[in-house]
Amino acid sequence: MNFHINKIVLWLKNGKIREVNFEPNKVNIITGGSHTGKSAILEIIDYCFFSSKSRISESMINENVLWYGINISVNDKTYTIARKALIEGKVSDNYYFSSFGEIPPKLDSNNTSSAIKAILETEFNIDRDAKFPISFGSNYIKAGTKVSLRYFLMFNTISGNIIENDEGVFFDKQNELRYKEALPRIFDLALGIETVENILKSEKKADLEKQLAKFIRKNKATTSKATDFNQERVEVLRKAKEYNVIRDNAKTDEVIVEINKAIEGFEAESTPGSEREKLESSFYSLQRKIRNLKRFSSEYNRYKSSIKNLSDSLKPIEFLREKDSEILKTSIFEQLVTSYTKDLTTIRQAYRTNTPIDRQVNDNVKDLESELEIIKSKLDLLPKDNRSFNSEKEKYFFLGQMKSKLEIFSTDSSSVKTSYDEEIKALEEEIERLIIVNTEEKRELTIKLAEEIISEYILESDKSLANYSTYQPVFDYKNKTLLLRKPKTSYIENVGSSSNHMFLHLFFSLAMHEVIFQNQSPFVAPFLIIDQPSRPYYGTNGKRKTDDPDSDDYKIKKAFELLDRFISTRMSNNGNFQMIVLEHIPIDTVSGLKNINIVEVFHDGNALIPKSYLE
Repeated sequence: MNFHINKIVLWLKNGKIREVNFEPNKVNIITGGSHTGKSAILEIIDYCFFSSKSRISESMINENVLWYGINISVNDKTYTIARKALIEGKVSDNYYFSSFGEIPPKLDSNNTSSAIKAILETEFNIDRDAKFPISFGSNYIKAGTKVSLRYFLMFNTISGNIIENDEGVFFDKQNELRYKEALPRIFDLALGIETVENILKSEKKADLEKQLAKFIRKNKATTSKATDFNQERVEVLRKAKEYNVIRDNAKTDEVIVEINKAIEGFEAESTPGSEREKLESSFYSLQRKIRNLKRFSSEYNRYKSSIKNLSDSLKPIEFLREKDSEILKTSIFEQLVTSYTKDLTTIRQAYRTNTPIDRQVNDNVKDLESELEIIKSKLDLLPKDNRSFNSEKEKYFFLGQMKSKLEIFSTDSSSVKTSYDEEIKALEEEIERLIIVNTEEKRELTIKLAEEIISEYILESDKSLANYSTYQPVFDYKNKTLLLRKPKTSYIENVGSSSNHMFLHLFFSLAMHEVIFQNQSPFVAPFLIIDQPSRPYYGTNGKRKTDDPDSDDYKIKKAFELLDRFISTRMSNNGNFQMIVLEHIPIDTVSGLKNINIVEVFHDGNALIPKSYLE
């Protein structure tokens, strides 16, 4: 994508307008003394990009400003975004927006942050489908939350807070929980490892798998409920038959009719035990047949086992066949060996583990067991004893109770869903149709690419890393940090010196942007704001921190040469990139570098808000 900041604009309370201009494809440097408002430039840009809090200084800056604004170019369009100044340290909800990049002399609120965000996020390909798929127990980032443009801005700043940080923090805002939680979730998107389409498919798959698990649980519960339901109905019918309210051979759909007749005074004809006796006789007969077949199968297996032992005794025949040429034979030798060989073959066929007899017996047992289950279910419906009522009251109470229960069972059996197999099958087919790209290989290649790029930066920086100039970079994907490994070992060095940390931050951020460019990720704008990379040498007040100016100047020069070459490389690859560097360094430190633009020197009264603007 194309992106650069044209200028920041301050509408002062006295009616004057202060503009600070930047150039695309340049290392734009603002240098000067401390307390001149350099670091506020980063805060102002962040404030105009919808920050929920701000550290813009009240003294000299916020007390004199009505509106803060930025004028930007995005994909050949120019926009102006302005936001009203803080009131007692609290951010404002008043915004001005121009889709043509207009900078009027006076401003009135004409838009909302959400509307302006929507326009910018469209330019960054962050549409409403770009959402966090899984919350992972997050306090702030919930599943389905839209990915914010602001999360990707973490790739665009190296603030003073992290340049000298020795705790392995390579991204700003990691002290804010929502940004800390967002970083690992948007990282693969930012670097082009992952795509929104793939994330949506993964999200849909996760949702379908939840539904599938739900239906599987329902299926189990329904099966269990159906079993309990049938058992209770069987018990009701048995009781009705025990009291001779209905016939023993009455069908299920006839039961309620017969109970109604009993209520009206009709007694069912008794069939004292005849149906049960017939079923029990069949039941025991089947049990005997099954036992006999299983006993036969057991005896047959023992027979085959004994035959196998006999087979072992005939094995010498095979040996004789193998030594045929070495044996002196009599006239009956061939006849005898052939006969034994034939017997051996017959015996081996006899003790095969799965013969037709085995299969036939097993099939017969299964058929008889099925018949046995059917008879058992019929017996369950028949009364074991014949009972009588003690009174008419007891009889009619029982009949009413039976009728009510059977009516409930009749209603439930037609309305209760007994299986979710169709829903389960449909979900399984839909899950199978989702083609989700496995990004693991691309992630590993991206890590190797980043390490290769950083290796080149280390070589370009020559001796700037002192003892670590020959070390190998290790990109710690899990923690999103850069480490150094001692050559030809697995030892990770605990890098000391704020100067080394500064170079590692530059290496890391530039490598991330190079990977983003190569993977053509649309989510991260091609710009970087660096707040005083010379901080390890000059501190925050512009005074040298060491007594070795030659060494300091060499390292600072090397740092800016790295930034300068990055711009040249990007332009030679038909890309674009803009840097804004807020510094204390003298201008001659960067002389001779072709992609440097000295924006302003804040010195002798010149500052973010010059003294002349307050007169």
